Amino acid sequence: MIKKYLFLLLIVLLFNSVFTGSTLAKKHSNQAADLIFKNGDVYTVGKDRSWAEAVAIKDDKILYVGDNKGVAAFKGNNTKVMNLKGKMLMPGFIDSHNHAYLMAESLFWLSLNPYTTVEERQQAIKDYLKGHPNIKQLRGVGWDEIKRDSESRGVTPKELLDQVVPDIPAVFIANSHHSILVNSKALEMAGIDENTPDPQGGTIERDPKTGEPTGILHEFSAQNLVINALPQPDFTVQQYKETILTWQKIAAEDGITSTFVPIHYPTENLLKAFEDLDNERKLTVRYDLGLWADENKGTEQIGRLKELRDKYQGKSYKIDTIKIFADGVGEHKLVWDQDVLEETVAALDKEGFRVYIHAIGDQGFYPSHNALSAFEYAAEANGKRDSRHVITHIDWVKEDDVTRFKNLGVIPAPQPAWFGKGWYQGVSGEQLKNLNRLNSYFEAGIPVASSSDFPSTDTFKRDMYPLTGLEVGITRLDPDTTTEADLNKVAWPKEKATLDEMITSYRINGAHLIFQEDERGSIEVGKKADLVVLDKNLFEIPVTTIGEAKVLLTLFEGKEVFRHPTLINASYIKTLVEQFKKDGEISNHGAARSLQAHLDQAVRLEKREAAERVVKHMQKFNELLDKHKKNRVISEDAYNTLKIHTDSLIKKWQKDCKKD
Repeated sequence: MIKKYLFLLLIVLLFNSVFTGSTLAKKHSNQAADLIFKNGDVYTVGKDRSWAEAVAIKDDKILYVGDNKGVAAFKGNNTKVMNLKGKMLMPGFIDSHNHAYLMAESLFWLSLNPYTTVEERQQAIKDYLKGHPNIKQLRGVGWDEIKRDSESRGVTPKELLDQVVPDIPAVFIANSHHSILVNSKALEMAGIDENTPDPQGGTIERDPKTGEPTGILHEFSAQNLVINALPQPDFTVQQYKETILTWQKIAAEDGITSTFVPIHYPTENLLKAFEDLDNERKLTVRYDLGLWADENKGTEQIGRLKELRDKYQGKSYKIDTIKIFADGVGEHKLVWDQDVLEETVAALDKEGFRVYIHAIGDQGFYPSHNALSAFEYAAEANGKRDSRHVITHIDWVKEDDVTRFKNLGVIPAPQPAWFGKGWYQGVSGEQLKNLNRLNSYFEAGIPVASSSDFPSTDTFKRDMYPLTGLEVGITRLDPDTTTEADLNKVAWPKEKATLDEMITSYRINGAHLIFQEDERGSIEVGKKADLVVLDKNLFEIPVTTIGEAKVLLTLFEGKEVFRHPTLINASYIKTLVEQFKKDGEISNHGAARSLQAHLDQAVRLEKREAAERVVKHMQKFNELLDKHKKNRVISEDAYNTLKIHTDSLIKKWQKDCKKD
């Protein structure tokens, strides 16, 4: 009897198992995924920090997170499946302080950074002017050593520029962006002479004997005296659009899918550029923008800031933040009068703005303390709310102020990659504990949001690569020279963070900073499919090699925005052609078929590993692309995408040709 009962029970269980599986498949039959990842090391960064092996995506959202067996229910006839083969899948990186728009400087200005001597820099300026004979102004970046160079020659900094640019205004900004070098013509146009007072928070450097300006101006209130007097103070809308599109390509390569962008000068052209690109659906990063508050205008500027906030709100960008400078660089000097700062922060808070304060500090100088006092004043005046105010940089923070961060709900946004630059050299043991805090915030339960400050510094020549920040946040050492044996040499090891903490700071905490934690920052069902695939599981490699890990694939809201050349093949390019045809980006059926036929042959050649024939075939494919572009049957975006991927495939197979 027992055996008969067990047999019947087994039959029922088997039937129920089949029925349940069928029901699950039926339940999700109308939710067939667009893309499935399987066989991966999926770190969700959810509340329980769980792991999975499969993820399904439909449209712009995550449909399923779990195991390979469960994801099978979401596979439809048109679902693409990517076998990760043990590679790591994570949420996209969120950079909580990135001046993406400043890439315009490298695209449209003269950079003096490649040069080291006065003669080389002056010659570079001459060559640039020769190539641009009709310009009305010269803008550039670099020559941070101008003061040293001018003193060694017994002239003022402006005179070094006057020697090569006497007739038009010339303005070069330092790499820190807190100082500018200008010639005499620029000072003349701005009406700056020995009688011009320093503006609030700024400094006009002067000759100690004559009082005349030397050509160097520090901080933005002083810089804007000159910049606002130039024939073209700002980049054009079109230049900003080109800048954002160019920056997005680098961001995609770095795995960045969201960012906070603090703007540090008045510009509506940049906002118009974001509006245009958003309307054109060309933004492939989620942007949170912070408008600059002028330390000379206090509360009187809030009306204009509200107008801009109300006017510029888009699908992939928004404005809800005001950027304020508490200090600059170099001088131990507060930019704002404290009373004006507190009144302005309180007024902004009352209007629903989040306030984002720059406070670097120095040994014995703690502007973050003043910033926290302003937030306390606002809380007392308006009552506490979910404001998520931020203090960024915070290289120097008093121990007692960590508790104030916590109590006020203020978010610290440091640049972890800076921590390995050896800034602690010469700092006493007692003061050292106040330098570059990180673990203290995590221990206090404060949601640290990590960032790069691109492009203000070229930290370790990696610009904004988040994996560098991950590594240095853990080691607090130079990633270019550090080995496992060096890990015990950290001057203040208490402030080292763990890998999980650093990952959190670049994901869910960054999403929290931009009020997007319900949409992004972790791999959970219903959230946006902002994802990145890494070539290695970061938890299984030495911490000193984390910065060497590579981003292989980046998805923004379910759309692939970067694919590493190692993942590009003819079959993949064929799927792009099919998608472009479906979307109307290839308007002629015959053109699409001709491209697909070429790729069918390339797929067969790749399977045979016939490297030379693949190269020749894809070169002919490139010629066909050019023909279709000339005949206007393929869109500019589709052409550029296919061209880039084809060139990558050709280069990959050309390497195999050389090996043979």
